[in-house]
Amino acid sequence: MTRERSENYDDKKELILRKAAALFAAKGYEITTMMDVAKACNASKSHLYHYFPAKEDLLYAIVKEHTTMLLSKLSHIQGQSAPALQRFERFVAAFVEVAADSRNEQLVLTNELGFLPPAKHKEMLAMEQEVVAMLIGLLQEINPQRMARVEVQTPYALLLFGMIIWTFTWYKKSGALKPTELAQHISDLFLNGFRAVGPA
Repeated sequence: MTRERSENYDDKKELILRKAAALFAAKGYEITTMMDVAKACNASKSHLYHYFPAKEDLLYAIVKEHTTMLLSKLSHIQGQSAPALQRFERFVAAFVEVAADSRNEQLVLTNELGFLPPAKHKEMLAMEQEVVAMLIGLLQEINPQRMARVEVQTPYALLLFGMIIWTFTWYKKSGALKPTELAQHISDLFLNGFRAVGPA
């Protein structure tokens, strides 16, 4: 007989995902055990297995939800009718905002993706490639000449993503530099260079 879901099933699942992401980000996926996650949730291992049958299911749920949310926000911006420069700034701001609000999930996506089974790992890489392709499209609109050679298109996109993603190994939005300002600096540095006058 199928066990019925409790009324707060989704809330409990979300709690497990948040606690697991924090542990994976702090300790690493490989070292963290399901018992660690259960203790962090003040629950039993059997309770945890009701939601996620294996640790890899937890990892997959964390990175899939995070990437899906990011992809949705960036796709919406890319589809807007605003000029390319405005969409670029909004694109960077959205990426920074999502990463700042979900820092643990972003760190897990950055550092632990290789622990997924091959099929799920391939799925996540395909989603990441969608994000890269969107940015390449924006950069082509902004500077077609610089992006004319196919060989440089992905490197330019990854240079920007590297700047953003590496930032979240040390950046926390509780500091003096808020996500909106950080995004402005990243956009300005990438588009105009360090010697140009920065944003107000």
